[in-house]
Amino acid sequence: MDEPRELWTLLDRALAWLAEPPRGSWLTEAQTAFQARTGEYDAAWPSYEERVRMFHDWFLFDHVLPTGRVGLAEYLAEAGAALPDEQRAVYRALLAAGHRSLFEVDRSRAARLRLLDRIGGAAFDLPAGAAPAGVETCDLLDARLLRPGDGAPILARGLLVHPRQAHDAVLELVETGRRDAGGPPWELLDTLARMKLAWDRADNPRVSAIYGPGSYLYREFVRSLNRATSKEPA
Repeated sequence: MDEPRELWTLLDRALAWLAEPPRGSWLTEAQTAFQARTGEYDAAWPSYEERVRMFHDWFLFDHVLPTGRVGLAEYLAEAGAALPDEQRAVYRALLAAGHRSLFEVDRSRAARLRLLDRIGGAAFDLPAGAAPAGVETCDLLDARLLRPGDGAPILARGLLVHPRQAHDAVLELVETGRRDAGGPPWELLDTLARMKLAWDRADNPRVSAIYGPGSYLYREFVRSLNRATSKEPA
């Protein structure tokens, strides 16, 4: 698949199928769950489209449906037999590889864009043209990498950019989260997304109040870790 727009067409097709009756309630219920995780948004906010794109990606790749499959896997299992072999192969490749993380934009290397995974620890090289408009070196992105085939990964449509003023605080929070979680703090991504929403809505946002380890949102993250630990069998 050479053109991202071809990939977006395939993903939109899967979303449209999942939104049809009797499956449409899954989308509504999932959106409620997503907003509980990442913060509530509505059409009046400038970041609405950004959040909807993130939700669609999460619904296709992360959210487990009542059938026990994520959205894209459900589409492939139930409607895949009618698809051309090439399209089925793309869907399978997307399900087999790719992930969401906090990425830092590294300096460009030749014709490549390097992203440093600040939670998982890996580095990824993308085509230089893959950088979203306005993104600069050292920017921190909540983004999802997709691999539609054997080539370089590409960025999914749903991503958010954390404020540059909070760069150091975000990275410090990731390390604090790593210690508190006892490993890569993947669940911190949703907390950071809520922090970005709080930042966008504040009249005079302060880094320490929103992105600091003493913020109420980070304290909620720690409490969720404690609840998860208390539920583990002895």
